[in-house]
Amino acid sequence: MSRKQVSAVLFARDQEKVAAFYLALLGATAKASDAHHTVLACVDFHLVVHQIPAHLMPTVTPGEPVQRREMSAIRLDFPVPDLNHARREALRLGGRIDEQPPPWAGGDSRFFLGQDPEGNVFGVKIG
Repeated sequence: MSRKQVSAVLFARDQEKVAAFYLALLGATAKASDAHHTVLACVDFHLVVHQIPAHLMPTVTPGEPVQRREMSAIRLDFPVPDLNHARREALRLGGRIDEQPPPWAGGDSRFFLGQDPEGNVFGVKIG
């Protein structure tokens, strides 16, 4: 990773599942991967999906639906060339992309929110 390149770390319960989600959704490439993290290259940006250590893992009730986490300090927004393809991939991999732009997006009908398989909210913009 270049010193001039911006990157972000996304902590995950199931690092492999979340990394696979973003690989397919964004057409990213995996630059490095081990049991603790996967580095995804998305054009001029690296997303590091990092496994939450077992002793810090929040408890989850099996079969309970994933709760969408909208109230966080950071939301990642990604360009997507094909919204329909991104929606299909998101659903296939346990996430989703909303059908309507959020109300606060104003007249921007090219921006949509989504969530990954663990409930992390992200944005996509067509183009």
